[in-house]
Amino acid sequence: MKSILLVTTAATLLFTTNTVFAQKKNQLEGVWKVVEVTVPSANPANSAMRDTTISNPQPALVIFTKGYYSVLGVQTSQPRVASEPPKDPNNLTDAEKIARFTEWSPFVANSGTYEIKGSTVIRHQIVSKSADVMNRQTPLTDEFKLEDANTLRLNPAGNRAGIRPRVKLTRVE
Repeated sequence: MKSILLVTTAATLLFTTNTVFAQKKNQLEGVWKVVEVTVPSANPANSAMRDTTISNPQPALVIFTKGYYSVLGVQTSQPRVASEPPKDPNNLTDAEKIARFTEWSPFVANSGTYEIKGSTVIRHQIVSKSADVMNRQTPLTDEFKLEDANTLRLNPAGNRAGIRPRVKLTRVE
């Protein structure tokens, strides 16, 4: 009888401990693939100009994990073209430098921490391909909306609203 009581108590303690210490996953956690990008018109005051929606954008991933995020993607309507190997890697010509800039300029990468306040995700950059983004004193804010468990919309907030693209993502994992 004592052994049954001991086993029951141990099982209850183990189940309770796992439940108490399990970390709750927030609704953004996961790996998301960009599937649609809507670029605001260049002149919002001109009602004849419409936003442009790209329904087959170049590859991009957004990863949200426990308090950290990472964004990697290509921000152009066409696939990137690899530059030719340099004739002398230690002494690039101006044309070779421009070719490398053209190859790398549409690629974005930044990572850091994030927090959620209501329907706003606030990203604090730690590292970025762009020194401007990495050295920002203010975080990047986006309003988010989950259309369902696997569809996420991110819309720039604050001074970025109306000038930065709105993005639709689907959960990969």
